[in-house]
Amino acid sequence: MEELKIEYGISKQVKIISIINATLLLVTYLILGIRQVTTSNYSYLFYLSLVGIIFSVLLFLIVTVWQKPIIITIDNDEIDINLPNQKIDGSILWNDITQVGIGLSYITLTSEPTSYKIDLGNLKYNDLRKVKSKLIEICESRDIPFNNI
Repeated sequence: MEELKIEYGISKQVKIISIINATLLLVTYLILGIRQVTTSNYSYLFYLSLVGIIFSVLLFLIVTVWQKPIIITIDNDEIDINLPNQKIDGSILWNDITQVGIGLSYITLTSEPTSYKIDLGNLKYNDLRKVKSKLIEICESRDIPFNNI
């Protein structure tokens, strides 16, 4: 079966355009700042170049490093959930799950040591439908009992 990945990041085209813009801004403001320093002229242009350098570095960080990771990954072996305000560390193996309950905007996974209640209220409606259908598909293929809550 095909794995399901849900992520809410920016597209590659927007990321490339933003990186190009951040690089051009950084080079422009670095040249402007260096010219101001070499002439010992600390006018408003020098401070404007400092602000421009900070903004260009922030833009670069926002589109690269500070992007959200994959929120949900569901495959045949495990389910990995990185939603905010969830108390799940790492991934949950399907071999440990004995029952699945599917609610309107949450799921419950019952396993031997613990039970997990996962709130999916942060997902878009289409992604919520995909997650629920993937859970049903995996439960049917692995003979895990599931029910609506």
